[in-house]
Parts: sequence; C-alpha cells; structure tokens
Amino acid sequence: FASNMGDKSMQESVKEVLSKVKVADLPKPPSLIEFTTDDNLTDSFTALIQSNILSAPVYDTKAKEYIGFLDLRDLVSYVIHAEKAKSNHHFCLKDIVANIPLVSNVEVTISYLARRHRIQPVSEDSTLYDVAKLLCTRLHRVPVVGADGKIVNIVSQSVIIKHISQNLKDLSGFAGLIIKNVKVGSAPVLQVKAESPAISAFDILDTHGRFGIAVTGQEDAILTQTHAGDLKLWLQKPSSQLLDLPIMKFLQIIRANDDDIQVPVLSTSENDTLSHVIQKLEATRQHRIYVVDNQFKPIRVISLTDLLRYCTV
Repeated sequence: FASNMGDKSMQESVKEVLSKVKVADLPKPPSLIEFTTDDNLTDSFTALIQSNILSAPVYDTKAKEYIGFLDLRDLVSYVIHAEKAKSNHHFCLKDIVANIPLVSNVEVTISYLARRHRIQPVSEDSTLYDVAKLLCTRLHRVPVVGADGKIVNIVSQSVIIKHISQNLKDLSGFAGLIIKNVKVGSAPVLQVKAESPAISAFDILDTHGRFGIAVTGQEDAILTQTHAGDLKLWLQKPSSQLLDLPIMKFLQIIRANDDDIQVPVLSTSENDTLSHVIQKLEATRQHRIYVVDNQFKPIRVISLTDLLRYCTV
C-alpha cells in the first residue's frame, strides 16, 4: 500500500516501535482454552460459546502439534444450509452439529475444521513486529509457544493496534495523514438493508468470507453493522424463527441480553486523521470502522487487517 516517502517513514517508525517489544513481555492470561483432535465437536463449540470467545487452538494428539483454530464462524455455513432446507425449526447447537453430515460431502471433525484456519505460532523471543507481519495475512490471532511447545499466550490484531495507538506521539510519520489521502481499507462496502432477513446477512458474510457487514437504512445511510460476535450471541440460544426476522429486529433481540454492550458501529469522515481512526478503534475494541460521506453513507471500510498492512508492509 505504501505510495510515497511519507508512508515509508511512517512504516519505518512503526517497525522501530514494535520491534522494541518482545511477546514474552506481554501480560499472559490466567488460562487459555484449547482443544485436542480427540474432543467432541459439540462440546468444543459449546465451550467456545460459554467462554465468550470465537476461536481456540486445536492440538493434534497423534502428530503432537497444533493444527489450527476451531472457529465458531465455521458454523455459519452449516446453519445457513439447514435454514434453507427448513429441516428443523427449533434447533439447538447439538442439532446444528448433528445436521452437518446432511449438508457436507466430507466427514466434518474437529480436525477437519481446525485445519481450515491455519496456525502460525511464534516463540517468546519474537517481537511485536514479527507478529504484526503475520497478522497482515489472513491470520487474526498468533499463538506464542513456550520452550515446551505449548501455547502460553495468543496475540490478536487488537494488541498490535493498541501498542501503535499508545505510541502515536513517537510515530512522527502519522502526523498529518488524512484518510482521504491514504490508500487504506476497501470499497465498495459490503452492506445489507435493515429490512433484509437476518439469514441473508449471514449468507453474504459467509459467501464473501468477511467478518462484518454494514446494515443500512433509508438513502443507504449506515445504521449499525453485524459481525461474528452477533452469531456468537445467537448460538447461545439458536432459533430458526429469529433468523427469518429483519436483521435490525434480530440484532435488537439478541443484543438485548448482552452484558458486553459495545458501540454498535464506528464511523469517521474522509477528513479525519489516520491517528484518530487508530485511537477510536483502540478505545472501542472494534475491528472495523466505516468511512462515511455527509449523508452517512458508507464509502469505505477500514479493518484492523487493513491498518496493519498499511502500517507494516
């Protein structure tokens, strides 16, 4: 994405700041959830939902290595297939997993699903810059392994963005970078109308392999977004009827009982600075921000992956 000397100097300064921090210096969680290839698929998905996380690493007990992540988002395509077939109106998570053989021509195991989300561990002496370069690819989380080969931490894109945000005063290359002048993000913006059925929104996400989609109202103004976290809420109490509701109504219902209320949608204008966007994303723990015009129409979306690519490549 680098298009001029300003981009280059900014990227050099980001490299310098991130290279100073070893992943061993990051705070470690008290415990980490991981699964093995011997684990039951339904139990594993249930553990993800109860722990309020979207994915966790899977360890192959025969090969003695980590093979990938089990990700709740994998259930989306199976839910959509089951819903289209209308084979089961009141299903629970167990039903969804049990129905997978009906819509898949391969045997779907925890091993099969985990291998779809490759894992690329780093050692504890790696730097945040090493991790940032990996997170520019299609990886969203990078595990840190100790001397015994076991995972001791997982570094997400948000951790890197937080570090960049907290060091902006030392990153002189960011000074004066305006959104409309930098090639970061993607357009056109993937969107769905507020009155569209919820199932169609998840179908679009699944088809495009995306994590979030804008929900728009009259005159195409952005109202909110729906993302993988909403799927996680729905899976706590799956209901076929809910999926038939307009996406806006669906979101109101499933978010009503969510304790972790976050900003429904982040937006910015083309005249805002890149620094402002980074600070906004860090403060809200969101994974994307929509660039909108004067009528609040989304004209570009900037994800954490986009930002990391721009800042480090």
